[in-house]
Amino acid sequence: MKMSNENKRVHVDTSYHKKQQHKNKIEAFKKMKVEEQRKKAEESMAIIRTTLSRLELQYNGEEKNLDTEYNTQLEESRKRVREAIQTDKEKLKKEKAEKEALVKAQKEKEQKDIAEKQKAEAEAKAQKEKEEKARLQAKSSAASISGLELYKTYIKKLDHYKQHYKPKLQDAKYRSTVFKERMPIKRFLKQLQFKTEVVDQRYVAIRDRLLAVKTQSEDAFNILLNCTAKDFLKQARSEISSISWGAYFYARFAMLLGAAIPEFMEYLLARLYKRCPYLIPEYHDESGLSLDQVKAKQRFEYVDNDKKEFQTVDMHYLYQYAYVMFYAALVQMTPQLASDPQNPHGIENGWLWLARICNVPPRAITPGLVYSFLQIAGRPLLNAYPRQSIKVFQLIRADMLPVAPKSRENASPLNELGRFLDDFFRTGQMDKMPEKAETKV
Repeated sequence: MKMSNENKRVHVDTSYHKKQQHKNKIEAFKKMKVEEQRKKAEESMAIIRTTLSRLELQYNGEEKNLDTEYNTQLEESRKRVREAIQTDKEKLKKEKAEKEALVKAQKEKEQKDIAEKQKAEAEAKAQKEKEEKARLQAKSSAASISGLELYKTYIKKLDHYKQHYKPKLQDAKYRSTVFKERMPIKRFLKQLQFKTEVVDQRYVAIRDRLLAVKTQSEDAFNILLNCTAKDFLKQARSEISSISWGAYFYARFAMLLGAAIPEFMEYLLARLYKRCPYLIPEYHDESGLSLDQVKAKQRFEYVDNDKKEFQTVDMHYLYQYAYVMFYAALVQMTPQLASDPQNPHGIENGWLWLARICNVPPRAITPGLVYSFLQIAGRPLLNAYPRQSIKVFQLIRADMLPVAPKSRENASPLNELGRFLDDFFRTGQMDKMPEKAETKV
């Protein structure tokens, strides 16, 4: 029993020893494996570090290369941009130069065209003037000699005014004083109506005003007479060119004031002959004058003073007819009331004018002038000079009208004058423009 226990103890010790050895082997194996794993891990880490180091070196190199490449591309891009900008500038400069050259060429062409047009117009105008002069030179005269002599006597009045009275207006104070007297006279003129009583009232007002000035200053009196004549004629022309029979009322005013103040009639006739040279009669179309010079002498008015552009022929004719109607109404005017004075410029002056215009070769305007005159003064002429008037009327119908130049502007008065005279020769009665006394302007 005792033996058996010892055997058991020996067996246990041996078994324990074996287990311990086995355990030690296992621990040693574990350590070995752990060491192997550690070494492998270190080797792996070394490999990783080496790889990372290589990758970092490669990355840094590639990054540097990329920077270099980027900078190169950037510089090339900038260069291309600069080149593009320069190209655009050169293109714009070229286009601008081409455009300027085109504009310059167009301008030169336009100027050349204008110059050629002006040259052609000037040549055409010169040719027209040449033809017109050639036609007019075939006429015997451009004016009535006796009419010119009469005109000279009236124009002396204006020359005397310019030399002795007009210079005084250079004094501002004197001019202001005179023009203050002129204003109410202008106002009275504007108040004229186509009524006898109104005409007479305004005549008295203006007459008294002028005579009052005369008692104070002969110089101021003459200045006002001249201004009144100018203002009166301008207004008369405007009114009569619109309402023909208004000539009777303006003529009555002129007769009354001219009889009361003879100097007024002198200024009035001088101004009238100057404004209407056909009352001389004088046509101013003699050789040596351009058409513009002829128009200026014939008293064509400017519609544009800056451009020196004349009014149309139609308007010129209309204004000149108005002056002739006023003159016709003036010379045929006779006293209408017991208090009326004798006409200081009566029918004998109308007879002289008609005889003079018939002795000068007719122009395009002549039929209209004669018709304007005869509508108003034809019957009074016939009453004053029966036999002589009929002869003159026959001369106008048979000799003047057939040779009068025809134009668009004179077609109507040419036909009207022919019918007017034909009616007279057929009936023995000469029509007279009626006086519509109650019509107000």
